[in-house]
Amino acid sequence: MTKAKPSESEHIKPLETAEGGNNEARVFLAQSAFSAGDLPQKRKGEFSLGVDKDKLPNLGAMFEKDPQFEKRFFGLTGDGTVVEPPLGGMVAPDAYRSNALKEMIGKFGQARVQETLTALEQMRGKTERYAPELQVNGADTTFEGQNRKLNNLAALMKPGKLEEVQGIDKALKADGYSKGLSLEQMNNPALMKALKTPAERQAFIELERGGPSAGRFINENPQTKDNSPSQNLEAYKKWQAAQTEKQKKADKPLLDELKGAAEDPAKHFSDALRKNRVLMLGEQHSESPRMQKFTADSIKELRQAGATHLALEVSPDALARYDKSKNLNDLPEAFRTRDFAAMIEQAKASGMKVVGVDTGTGDKDGQSNQERDNTMAAGIKGILDKDRNNKVVFYGGHMHGADTTQGANRSAADILRGKGVPVITAMEQSPNTPLDKVAQLGKEAARPFAFSVRKTPLIAETEVPRLGNDVNEKYKNWDSVIVFPK
Repeated sequence: MTKAKPSESEHIKPLETAEGGNNEARVFLAQSAFSAGDLPQKRKGEFSLGVDKDKLPNLGAMFEKDPQFEKRFFGLTGDGTVVEPPLGGMVAPDAYRSNALKEMIGKFGQARVQETLTALEQMRGKTERYAPELQVNGADTTFEGQNRKLNNLAALMKPGKLEEVQGIDKALKADGYSKGLSLEQMNNPALMKALKTPAERQAFIELERGGPSAGRFINENPQTKDNSPSQNLEAYKKWQAAQTEKQKKADKPLLDELKGAAEDPAKHFSDALRKNRVLMLGEQHSESPRMQKFTADSIKELRQAGATHLALEVSPDALARYDKSKNLNDLPEAFRTRDFAAMIEQAKASGMKVVGVDTGTGDKDGQSNQERDNTMAAGIKGILDKDRNNKVVFYGGHMHGADTTQGANRSAADILRGKGVPVITAMEQSPNTPLDKVAQLGKEAARPFAFSVRKTPLIAETEVPRLGNDVNEKYKNWDSVIVFPK
C-alpha cells in the first residue's frame, strides 16, 4: 500500500496574492490537499461530511465564474498566510480547511455555501474576520480540535440555521451591537434562544462590552455557556466586585507607600537640585508626554534652586536650526511639541543657557547608543567644569538617567556618577506611558506628585513595563518618580 503523502500545501505556497480571479497556485493547493489520488482514504479522525469524491466541486471552474467567492473562500481558510502548527503533526491547517469547505459545498451545495460566506461577511464586514476562529491556536493541534471549529461553520448551512442567526444578528445591531456573534456563539442553542428577547440581548451586549475582564470571567467559568446572558451578567458583576476587592487588598501596601512619600513635584525637584549639581528629568517618549509641560512650568523654581543650564537630548546643530527657524520640525520627533518649545523659551527667559548635548544620530545600535550617552555625559561634565557654581537640568529620555550598571551600556547618569558628579535622576509615569502598577494607583490622584524611591522599598522593586532595553527596569533604577494622574 502506498504511504500517504503529506499535504501538498506544506511544500507549495501561493504564487500570487490576487484578490480575485483564476489563481492556479491557490486552486492547486485547495484541490490537491487531500485529493483522492494522494490519499486513498482519509486518516482516522479527519473532517468528513460523508461526501462521495465524485460530488466534490471543481474549485478552479467555480472560482473562475465567481472571483468574489474565491476571495471569501481563501479569506476564511487562511490561504497559507497564517503560520500555524501542523494538524496531527503533518497536515497543513489551511489545506485541511480548504478540503473541509469543499466537503461543505458537496454536502450543502455551492449556493448555500456562498450564501453563508456572504452572510458572515455582512455580519463582521469581512469574511476573514472569522478566520481566526478556525485557526489552530497552538494548544490543540488535533483533528478533533479543528473539526469542532469546522463543524460550527458547517452547522450554519443546515436549513433554517443561517436564517436564525441572521435574524438575531439584525436584532443585535439594532440594539447597538456591531461586533458580530462568534461561530461558537451561533451554535449555542441556549444563547440563541435567549437572544430572541430584548432583555437578554441587552444583558449580552453589556457583558460583551466588559472587554478583557469579561473574557477572563468567561474563560474561568465554563458553565457560562449553559447560562442565559442575564445570569452571566449578574455572576460577572459579583465576580468583578470580588476581583476588585482582592486587588485593593493586594495594592494597599503599595498605595500606602505612595501616600506616605508623595510630595509636591516642583518643590521635590527644586530641593533635589539644591543638594546636587545635576538633575536629570526623563520622559518615556510617549504620546503627549506631560513631563514636558511640567518642566516648562517648573523652570522658575529650578532656576531659583541654582540651575544655570538646561541640557537637552538634542544635537547642537538641531538646536541651532530650531533657534533660528522656530520650526518644531527642526527638533527630534519626540520633542516637536509646544510644551517642549515653551520649556526652551522659559529657560532662556529665566537666564538659563540652553544647550544641546546629543549626537543627533539616534539609536542605531549598541555602539551608537553608548556614543550618545558618552556625548551627553561629556557635555554636562564640561558645563560643570567651567564654573563650580554651574548646575544642570537635563531633559531627555528616561533611560539616559537610569542605573544601567547591569546592562551592556552605561547611561549618561552612570558615567557622570563614575566621575564623581552628584546626580539626581527622575522618570515619569502617567496614563500616557506604558501602564503599570504605579500608573494605576496614581491615576486617581487630585494632582501630580513626586516621590523618592528610597522611601518606597516595595515600589523600588516593582518592574517598569518597557520593551527594548537591555536592563531589567525597576523603579529603583531612578532616584525619583513623578506621577501624573489622568
